[in-house]
Amino acid sequence: MGIEDSRRETPGVEEVVLPRRLVLTFWLIAVALEVALGVAFLVSGAETAIDDGLSRAGLDFGSDLLTAGRVIVVYPAALLGVTLALAQVAAPDLAVLVVARIRGGRALVRGVGRRFRPWSKEVGARQGLRIWLVVVVVFSACNLASGLLHRALVPQDFVWHFSWSMLALLPVAMFLDAGALLEENGWRGFALPVLLRTRGPLAASVIVGLAWASWHFPVKFDAFLDYGLWGAVAYLGAFTVKIVAISVVMTFFWARAGQATLLAVVMHGMSNDVARVGGLVDGATWQASALSEWNLALPFVVLALVLVPYANRRGWGDLRDLTAQ
Repeated sequence: MGIEDSRRETPGVEEVVLPRRLVLTFWLIAVALEVALGVAFLVSGAETAIDDGLSRAGLDFGSDLLTAGRVIVVYPAALLGVTLALAQVAAPDLAVLVVARIRGGRALVRGVGRRFRPWSKEVGARQGLRIWLVVVVVFSACNLASGLLHRALVPQDFVWHFSWSMLALLPVAMFLDAGALLEENGWRGFALPVLLRTRGPLAASVIVGLAWASWHFPVKFDAFLDYGLWGAVAYLGAFTVKIVAISVVMTFFWARAGQATLLAVVMHGMSNDVARVGGLVDGATWQASALSEWNLALPFVVLALVLVPYANRRGWGDLRDLTAQ
């Protein structure tokens, strides 16, 4: 996961030389922040307060900011818990600021800021909107495909009710998912472009996917308590394959839109599927949980296998270094 000193030149732009192993430093800081905030979350009793807030609001757990806000309004005592939970989710974005402070300087933050856009100026609004439409259709189709797999393979643990609320919640999933909104400046805004300085887009995508997946492991420690060692390994292994496949797909569209981190937020949010387009699996066994992750992974694995050869023939899109611009 280390990164060598940059030697890639951008015409007309003075090169910014980055420290070695910058992405590794970023990942370690993100994990450390996640663990520290997670410990604070547990010892503060925040989980109980959030559960009480969800119960009083009559809501199921959701990873979106709309649910978080409704819980606080109904049960103000949950404010600390919600704040800690959101801060924990934001660890990758916070890690960017820490890395920029101790190792990278202001150029890194400027580059991250420039990428937080729906599309680049070179791509333009017309082509950008087409890419966005394709992303919404493709990710919705992947969610539906996963739902069909769930219904076929884990029907006893699966709930799937189509309603108009899915359409109403689709913008929430796209723009207000906490994980998407508070992580993507780290994964696609920072780590991916740094890796692209010295690695190809596929290798960089896989590394980001592994970092992204493993960053989740500390908050999934209860899998070892619930499923045992090998059950947890099976579950986390399937989860990792899913995240890596999604990472490859996201890089393709992110680059096609001109390194558009806002589009990455949309893709991340839709993969989390707050709208429940793909239904909900609530398995009590490691077999059900692992199979659910494989069902979620398979459409993206197939899509990645289709996109990678296409991208290698036609080009991935805009992979320029924006750090020094």
